[in-house]
Amino acid sequence: MRHLWKLESSEDRRAPFLYFLADAAQDKRIFPRLQRAAARESITPLYQDAAARDLAPVAPYLIWFGDDMRLFNWIWQDGWGRNWGIFLWSQRTPDGVRKHLRTLTKVKTEDGRILLFRFYDPRVLASVLPVLDAAQLREFFGPVSRFMIETAPERSLAEFTLRDGVLKRADYALSG
Repeated sequence: MRHLWKLESSEDRRAPFLYFLADAAQDKRIFPRLQRAAARESITPLYQDAAARDLAPVAPYLIWFGDDMRLFNWIWQDGWGRNWGIFLWSQRTPDGVRKHLRTLTKVKTEDGRILLFRFYDPRVLASVLPVLDAAQLREFFGPVSRFMIETAPERSLAEFTLRDGVLKRADYALSG
């Protein structure tokens, strides 16, 4: 777990820059749990206006982990291996991170149609990042310093960073 927090050892104090982008469409338990946790956690829907209302039970939600670790622990214990979303690191505020991530939720097809882009599904992110060019990667990462996703086998983590326009991937076997 310390790889998520970028700690050298389990005794190090975690930094407050870890976010989780939850995909409520992956499990019917996610949306109700986020609704209950909203009073004590920083949870913001990525969509807004009518889309936020109409798609609420299946929408993506940005979670900033503050001092209360109950939601993080639930995601870690119950959601890992189920493609519930992606972890990301940014030194921006939750509003700044949300603003950037909102720019990634739609793509235009070659025939001009606008589609929702579910990049917050770990399987999608893992397949899309390696095919982007340097400019696309810079745009995609924006204020995000790293994206982290679950990978097979269970309890392994892939970390994607951008260094000098080049995508770097590090894989970690996790325990606990």
